[in-house]
Amino acid sequence: MEIVGEYGDRIINGAGCGGVEAGGNFYINGGVSAGSAGFDQSTFTLYSFDDSRFAANIDNPRENTPFPDLVFKDSTNTNTIGNIDGTIDVNTSGQLPNQTTRRDSHGAAVTLDGRFISIVDRIQNIVEVFDSTTQERLGAYDLVSKDGKSGREGPAGPCLKHSVLDDKDLQLNDPAPDLMMMTTDGKHLMIAFRGPVPVSVSHSAQGSCPGVGIVELTEGGKSGRLIDVLRTTNTIDTSPVGEIKGGRDYIGAERSDVHHAAVIDVNKRGE
Repeated sequence: MEIVGEYGDRIINGAGCGGVEAGGNFYINGGVSAGSAGFDQSTFTLYSFDDSRFAANIDNPRENTPFPDLVFKDSTNTNTIGNIDGTIDVNTSGQLPNQTTRRDSHGAAVTLDGRFISIVDRIQNIVEVFDSTTQERLGAYDLVSKDGKSGREGPAGPCLKHSVLDDKDLQLNDPAPDLMMMTTDGKHLMIAFRGPVPVSVSHSAQGSCPGVGIVELTEGGKSGRLIDVLRTTNTIDTSPVGEIKGGRDYIGAERSDVHHAAVIDVNKRGE
């Protein structure tokens, strides 16, 4: 293993956490910082790199080479972690649903045919979809409504009924999606849902229905809807909650906090 590319933060804004390969290109996102500085950041960015162009860097390494393509950068991104294209320096709207305007791109998955790339927004509870053949942003579907299209105005999705209920002031139906993986048949996305006491990134990852969200993909992966939550629980851990910046200083007992979902085909183990 060797490093074949290095980039300054003006070229690749931080803080990425999620990448996939599709159609000969590698895609990586940029979201808010996991450290305390991320509290007032808002970032949703996606870059792509031509895989074939990295070979030239092995014998003659150069910084910021090959130059990436900017697939998408939200116009509301704060001027932080390398970004200088925004109109605001900070966003102090917190992370509570219906109040926050912050964004945080996180996680990545690609359909089996390599066409559609999914990136979640951990704060806005949506999945953004991009076309790898055109590098076009196609739109988003939500993880809070039953149909994935109605947002909080329509009938609630399954996160609501699986939400933690031992703190009356905790915002319900707040999935806080994180890392994810496609099922081996390509029909579903399995997405980690964070809990009311996030072990990390507490300023941007507080959720109400910790577990694994099951998203049924439609239109070949161009859209989808949350159909169930495999709810997890941990009431053994009694660690103090501490301050949840921009969220609810939760007073209940739930400590489950799922950060990644992996899919394994048990029929192919050992092959």
